[in-house]
Amino acid sequence: MNGSKTVLGILLSILGFANGGVAQLYPTIYWTDRFSNTINRIDGDLTNHQVLVSGLGEARGVAIDFQSQRMYFADNGRNLIQAADLDGSNIVTLIDTGLGFPADIEVDPQGQKIYWADAQTKKIQRANLDGSQVEDLVTGLGSPYYLALDLDGGHIYWTDYGTDKIQRSNLDGSNVVDLVTTGLSLSRGIALDIPGNQMYWADRGTDQIQRSQLDGSMIETLYTIPPSGVDAAPHGVALDVRNNHLYWLDNGTVKIQRSGLDGTNVTDLITRDDGILSKPWDIQLDLDYKFVCVQPRTCDGITVDNVSSLQSAVRSEQFDPQWDYDVNGTLDSRDIELLIHRVVETRFGDANLDGSFDSQDLVAIFTAGEYEDAFELNSTWQTGDWNGDGEFNSSDLVVAMTDGGYINTATASHAVPEPNLPLPLFLCLAILCSRRTLCRR
Repeated sequence: MNGSKTVLGILLSILGFANGGVAQLYPTIYWTDRFSNTINRIDGDLTNHQVLVSGLGEARGVAIDFQSQRMYFADNGRNLIQAADLDGSNIVTLIDTGLGFPADIEVDPQGQKIYWADAQTKKIQRANLDGSQVEDLVTGLGSPYYLALDLDGGHIYWTDYGTDKIQRSNLDGSNVVDLVTTGLSLSRGIALDIPGNQMYWADRGTDQIQRSQLDGSMIETLYTIPPSGVDAAPHGVALDVRNNHLYWLDNGTVKIQRSGLDGTNVTDLITRDDGILSKPWDIQLDLDYKFVCVQPRTCDGITVDNVSSLQSAVRSEQFDPQWDYDVNGTLDSRDIELLIHRVVETRFGDANLDGSFDSQDLVAIFTAGEYEDAFELNSTWQTGDWNGDGEFNSSDLVVAMTDGGYINTATASHAVPEPNLPLPLFLCLAILCSRRTLCRR
């Protein structure tokens, strides 16, 4: 194995740029059901189904702020927009006037806004998270239904089944642009892959799942639902780009389905026969995959030697099933990331595995004296090899700093790791010292 490529692969994976499907942990699925008028959740392994909210008028769109553990949902049976805790408790009504047919809803946690489409008032609107300061952003539309937000790019995307278009505007509603104007019939769902420059949608009129470039060009039909004796009605689209997966609902065939982003390998995840679907409408994914430790994976009593053993196995391409945390049949950087983040529940840089990356770890690794020394493959997790290449050098410091978990013990007053200024300064001095630029051994 080429050492430099191995280090690069580990670094890219830790940074989140490697999404070639190595991780086989699946996201928790949330969905609304318009017949049972509920909001539901099921774990990524399709166990532990829960009804979170019941008794709605007509459950439509749902949006989730996973950071604050809140959900927002539209009920067009009662013309309400409401919110609740992520477990369905503490339901509050945010907006109860001025609505005609609130359909899909999206949340901007950073901007502290909710956005929604109203198919009857023909508007795209937004408000504060508490429902105050309702704004009309785009008016005079046909029947806007599903929304998607590109917050970094400053855009709202929506489907309009009244005009059979997909359109986009700025977040303030200005500069409305037609993106897709042909081939649509009752479009029902839209999701964005911004880094991949793709948007995906479902169309219940054509029974198709399609995608295009973000500007509406290069339209592809990914999947056409085959005849089944029941009218198909695909609704809602969600993306798990890291796993190369596309999810959608079908309230005609009564299924939740998944495929590759290119439409291949279509799989029925939940069907009518499972007894928990009746008319699924909107779908959301929790992409912070929940790690569950099951045999034969080792989960208890992890030591620094265990971490170094896993790194060595990845480096030498030797497979040991006990360390295959993502259960994909190989050992790679994703297994190391899961071991550190999800099993030990710490950060890269925590050399002694005491649960925090702090000055004690830095003192220990530089005291060991292995920084850029002349000996090959002599470094371990405990002596500064955090990227798994067997050496302690600046690449390991980059990995630790990028993971963002350093705690300045002189000023820390809480247990949540936060990056702060003293770390880069300490690292610079330590590196210079280890090179004997400022001090002698």
